[in-house]
Amino acid sequence: MSIDTAAKDLASHITRQDQVEIRCHHDADGIAAGAIMSIALFRSHIPFRLRVVPRIQSQDIPKGGNILLCDLGSGIPDLPEETMVIDHHIPLFEGPYHVNPRLNGIDGDTELSGAGAAYLVANAIGDNRDLAGLVLSGIIGDGQRLAGKNHEIYLEGMGNGIVSKKRGIRLAGRDLTEQLTLATNPYLPGISGSESETTALINQCSDGSELSTDILLSLLMLDAAERSRPEALLNLYGDVYQLEREVISDAHSLTMLIDACGKEDQGSIAAAISLRNSSDLPAAWDIARNHRLRLIDELNKTLGTSREAEQVYEISDKRLASDVADALNFMDGEQAVIVVVNQDDGTSHLSIRVPARQGTDLGTLVHSLAADCSGHGGGHTSRAGATISSEHLSRFITAIHEVYA
Repeated sequence: MSIDTAAKDLASHITRQDQVEIRCHHDADGIAAGAIMSIALFRSHIPFRLRVVPRIQSQDIPKGGNILLCDLGSGIPDLPEETMVIDHHIPLFEGPYHVNPRLNGIDGDTELSGAGAAYLVANAIGDNRDLAGLVLSGIIGDGQRLAGKNHEIYLEGMGNGIVSKKRGIRLAGRDLTEQLTLATNPYLPGISGSESETTALINQCSDGSELSTDILLSLLMLDAAERSRPEALLNLYGDVYQLEREVISDAHSLTMLIDACGKEDQGSIAAAISLRNSSDLPAAWDIARNHRLRLIDELNKTLGTSREAEQVYEISDKRLASDVADALNFMDGEQAVIVVVNQDDGTSHLSIRVPARQGTDLGTLVHSLAADCSGHGGGHTSRAGATISSEHLSRFITAIHEVYA
């Protein structure tokens, strides 16, 4: 069965429901997926409720409920069978209402995001092609490529005038100063987090009337090259995507706002923006800016300490763990990166990034290890997370490094 057939089957089941409760993951991809399905249901006059959550467990899902999980659920084998799941993580759930690219031979790490899978279902419900812009937020948020199904959706959006493309700085922000000040992927030493240094650099590259982008980019790459791998530097300049139907037209900026608000427990604001309500934009920019500056401060502290050979980093704020792990992975990418947050309840939260290697599957490994360490976890082939009992932390880390030495 193709993923398009699976999407049609789930769409048919959804349209038979009296109402649907949508629960979506709290990052950019999950919230975009939840918004896509919310708009599709609204247009089809199906009552719904959307909730943004950091995670779910099987006991959170009532049997017989009309629950639709977006960017969640695939990694939970004991969900109630009737649960509806749209996801792209490594699948362990075997229920009949499950749309996941990995079940159809599509790479869920790079070729179809959760938002992309939701887009396929939404268009099986009705004509929702104008939501292609939200798929770009899922692609950018999860670090995917415009390949496979992602590329098909992108081309459809281009053909329908929903998405356009130009060349420019590929960083989120309302102006160049903010783009550089809030840069984390790649992290720019001495520039990220410092508006004064950013302003001085921009002035250095300007004759008073015109900015030399070439000189600016050359200086940035020289500064960042020692700390970032080449692929990360490609994020500085290149294709920039304009979203013609969203409340923020720049795809990278929209992604940052949705992602930051979700991770800062402001899911209602993130969802409102994704649902094309602009009233909360000022608050969203404040939340996103504060989130990025705290992330940069955490990176500055982390990078200021001596690196352990196994690259294990302890931070204090769980809301930043995934972003810190991503940023550190952007800088190296050749070794496993593990970010640990030790919590007051005796558990440890971990965000793990590893090099992509043939024959290895981080998400499945983390799921198994976490279960053995009195916890839970899972994820993608090279990106995963877990929460375990702190007493098992050393054993968990050792097991990761035995595979990704």
